[in-house]
Amino acid sequence: MHLPKTDRYPLKNAPMSFKLLSTLGILVSVALLAWSWTATFGILKTHRPSEFCQLLGDDLWALWQYNRNLYILVYFFQAVGYAVIYLIARLLFKRTSLRRRMKSLLLLSCTFLALLNQFIWITAPFLRFSQATAGYIGLASAAALVALTLPPLFQMWFHQRWKKAKPTRIVIVGGGFAGLYTALGLDGKLGHHQHLEIVLIDKKNFFLFPPLLPSAAVGTVETRQVTHSFRRIFETTNVRYEKGEIVAIDPAAKVARMHIHLDEDEKSPGVSGTDVNLSYDYLVLAPGSVNQTFNTKGCLEYAFFLKELTDAMKVRNRIIDCFERAAVVNDETIRRELLRFAVVGGGPTGVEIATEIHDLIHEVLLKRYPEIPKAWPEVSIIQSGTQILPGWPEKVVRESTKQLHRLGVKLVLNNRVMEVKSNAVVMKDGDPIATRTTLWCAGVQPSPLLKACALPLDKSGRVAVDEFLRVPEHPEMYVLGDSAATTDKASGKQLPPIGQVAFQQGDYLAKSLSALLRGEPVKPFSYFNFGALVSVGEHYAAVDLLGVKLTGFLGWFVWRTLYLSKIVGLSNKIRIMIDWTLDLLIERSIAQLQEREPSSARAPAQKTVETV
Repeated sequence: MHLPKTDRYPLKNAPMSFKLLSTLGILVSVALLAWSWTATFGILKTHRPSEFCQLLGDDLWALWQYNRNLYILVYFFQAVGYAVIYLIARLLFKRTSLRRRMKSLLLLSCTFLALLNQFIWITAPFLRFSQATAGYIGLASAAALVALTLPPLFQMWFHQRWKKAKPTRIVIVGGGFAGLYTALGLDGKLGHHQHLEIVLIDKKNFFLFPPLLPSAAVGTVETRQVTHSFRRIFETTNVRYEKGEIVAIDPAAKVARMHIHLDEDEKSPGVSGTDVNLSYDYLVLAPGSVNQTFNTKGCLEYAFFLKELTDAMKVRNRIIDCFERAAVVNDETIRRELLRFAVVGGGPTGVEIATEIHDLIHEVLLKRYPEIPKAWPEVSIIQSGTQILPGWPEKVVRESTKQLHRLGVKLVLNNRVMEVKSNAVVMKDGDPIATRTTLWCAGVQPSPLLKACALPLDKSGRVAVDEFLRVPEHPEMYVLGDSAATTDKASGKQLPPIGQVAFQQGDYLAKSLSALLRGEPVKPFSYFNFGALVSVGEHYAAVDLLGVKLTGFLGWFVWRTLYLSKIVGLSNKIRIMIDWTLDLLIERSIAQLQEREPSSARAPAQKTVETV
């Protein structure tokens, strides 16, 4: 492996001589432009006092009538000043660490205003339009030049410095909340340094925003809006993304083995992947988690999950497919099985997907399937405890439960799933629930990678870390997110595997590692509980934010606002706002994008003959 070939911070890492000459050129050109404007104002005031923005064009016309040679001389000096500062600023601006589209937009705007300003000066003696707009366009072009000049100067001179010259490589395993926030935080503080290499490894080439998977599963937002490409996220950073899967780690040798899949199905004869050894100075383990099935019989074969983007797409297609089949099948028993949806797990994910399915059915599908009686579709939440949302404030749980009853979502509490079948869910107590769609949202467990790392694990399978999120036996290794067994100082309890824990740990580690590299003292990690929030149907949410409990429409508004603020990428934020707005005005699509898989993993074939 090698250091990145492309430096995303050429201005910060430029030689001191280049910085000094560039800054001097900008200052000289600014001085020249300021002098030309000062001289212009002085001459104009001498010959005809006026208000700048309103009558500058008239003054230019008057100066042309009074002394054309003087007008040409004044225009020459201001044109030279504009040209010099524009060329230097443009040269430097192209090397700034801004996104390509942003740079193109600003460069185009500045070029247009600069040319328009010259056009105004040339035509002011002849055109009334130029006389009326000279002052305003002059101010706009000056502001555009400032916008073109300040970013390069800021990036050249204002950044945290790392004086050590020893090359250091930080490898981050996992691109979830913890890994992404660590990578971006490190890059923002020290990523410009030529001797610091930040590598993020993930088997997916995009960041996924899991809280909106229930919305993506029913079409409230498009599936692509809850993802953001790592290469686009890291476009203006020195973070290098590599697609692969870390399968083993040797802490003694400080080497991580990355497996690169060469085919989707490596079990096929003659097809295999390849391994790459990646050395590191610091390793950040944030591989996330996988579904926890508790070894429930039939779960892996027949249940649907909601952990990945593909899961959301499968759930959406499954719901629509069930309605399509129920619309043509005559057997009432089968039709009711197709129209009954069981959600296992009464946590936030289970509650949200259950209510999203309910809204999809009653707001969209029943209107398009007149063959189906409105009373037949049924959504159930199965929870092993005595209430939904375990551990949440009593008021929030109470109001959420009331809302679920109002919607008609059936709650099966204090009961456990013993087996998932192709057409039923077998319960510990009571009769089975006849359904052909079971969604498993009953929890997560740490990534299997941890077992291959020869690290001490606790009973839950997580790595025990100290107050600095380090592995005590290997201080160069850090473990974050769902994989870390971290204790909350305030409550003395282990922190749950949720998003706000992960991104707080990512932010902390970026600051901690940058301080460590600069030889500064490091503070221990401290978790702050902002609260929790869950959507419970259309225009209704339950929120516990900083101790303030909100429900109903206001809670729903806060829920959407907070989720929107955490979405990665401005373009995704805009698209999600558009999707949410269109969902209020336009009926969402019910096109089935993928046919049911003809595999034996689903219900065994049972032939029935019907007479139509």
